[in-house]
Amino acid sequence: MDNISGHLRETLELRGMSLEELMERSGVSEDVLRNIETNSTDVNVSDLQKISNALNISFQIGNTTI
Repeated sequence: MDNISGHLRETLELRGMSLEELMERSGVSEDVLRNIETNSTDVNVSDLQKISNALNISFQIGNTTI
């Protein structure tokens, strides 16, 4: 799985978490999360940091881990 949307869907599914719950935990808007989930937008780094903090995970983009 090479994209953020795929990793996000997989993580949410494994944890039994909805986008709405992630929205509440991360402070990232539902619209942004849905756009990320459908891979229809570029991901803002600050939103990605909020999501990774809420899920207690990290993302690696190139040589950078968030």
